[in-house]
This record gives sequence, C-alpha cells and structure tokens, in this order.
Amino acid sequence: MPKIETKLRYFLSSTLIVICLTMLLTLIPVWQLIIIPGIVAGFLNKQLRYAIFSGLIGVTLSWSIYVVFAFVTRNTYVILEQVGSLIVGSGFGWLILLIVLLIGLLMGALGGGLGYFISLLLKPCLNEKIRKSN
Repeated sequence: MPKIETKLRYFLSSTLIVICLTMLLTLIPVWQLIIIPGIVAGFLNKQLRYAIFSGLIGVTLSWSIYVVFAFVTRNTYVILEQVGSLIVGSGFGWLILLIVLLIGLLMGALGGGLGYFISLLLKPCLNEKIRKSN
C-alpha cells in the first residue's frame, strides 16, 4: 500500500475520532476540554500538517453541527443577538457566532500541533521500553 494512502487513512480516521470526541466533550460544561480531541489527532497522525488539519476540521465541524442543531431546537440566535448587542451593537449576533467557531478552530489546530509534538517527545522513550520488553 502506498504511503499516501496510509497517511490519508490516518487523517480520515483521526478526523472522525476527533468529531466523535468533540461531540462527547461538548456535552460537558467545561469547553476548554475541547483541546483534548486535537491532542488525540496529533498522536494519531504522522505529519504535523495532517495533525493540525485533523484537529482543526474535526473540532470546527463538530461545533458547526452543534450550533446548527442548537439553532433548530432552541432559541440560540436570539441569545447571540442579545450578547452581540451588548458587546458591539444591534444586529451583531453573527459576529458572536463567528467568534465561537473561530475559537473552536484555533483550539482544534492548537491541540493537533500539541499532540503531534508530544508524540515526537514520547517516541524515543516508548521505543526504548518496547526494546527492553523484547
């Protein structure tokens, strides 16, 4: 199997895992834990750009799905409009929504990069433990 197919398979599977983990962690009131799925994406990918894109796409797509679901089932846009009118002025609910999605995008990308570099740091230690066990 060519290398490119393996990298793409890792990328797609890690993105799917990130989406699922982000959906689960979105149910917890502590939104800062959203960096964890990005870290998992960084561990699973073999290149930095795939790790960052996997975390970025997974978290942003998951939060977008959550926001669309919130718009359909609850009165979310009214709340965004009220917060936007308090901060900027009337009619800026879309700006608050954009900021929320941008925060998700940045947290996913940061988590992906962080997970990749942590995996690089742990790789020599893990290889040494594997050699000792054999």
